[in-house]
Amino acid sequence: MQQHLHNAPLVDKINYSNLIDIVNHLVITMKSSLPNTLFMLMQSYRVTTREAINANDLGLNAMHVRCLHIIAATPQCTANDIVTQTQRDKAQIARLIKELLALNLINKCASEHDKRCFIVSFTASGTALFNKLLSAERQVNEQMCKNLNSTQINDFLNTAQTMIKNMQ
Repeated sequence: MQQHLHNAPLVDKINYSNLIDIVNHLVITMKSSLPNTLFMLMQSYRVTTREAINANDLGLNAMHVRCLHIIAATPQCTANDIVTQTQRDKAQIARLIKELLALNLINKCASEHDKRCFIVSFTASGTALFNKLLSAERQVNEQMCKNLNSTQINDFLNTAQTMIKNMQ
């Protein structure tokens, strides 16, 4: 066997312990680059979207934007709906709603069914900002997916959904 290695071409002279080290290094690199890649993707998405709607000037952060999406998507939206969908504590959501009220982006009125419960909805300013947000998100999505085909996008979405389920 040893003589065979001396006479074999260079490709056949693989040091298997080095190969195992290389494979282990690649696996570790792939695992550590996943969090970095996801973080960079999320950060780029947030920054680009925030810049498009001047969120910094308004004092909005990612949770404000998430709340706006929930209010738009939830008929008769309550603070409890936002708590449930964001999995944040009631006090944090109460502060967010108070901030959105102060910015005149939402209204709050008592529910017809339960006077202890408040319904939040957009003001005209809130509707205008949300429409601007949707337009900005469409532009960011187009930019982000520019050189990807539909199969790549679907594979990414399926993989991301599986990862999300794995984390729950």
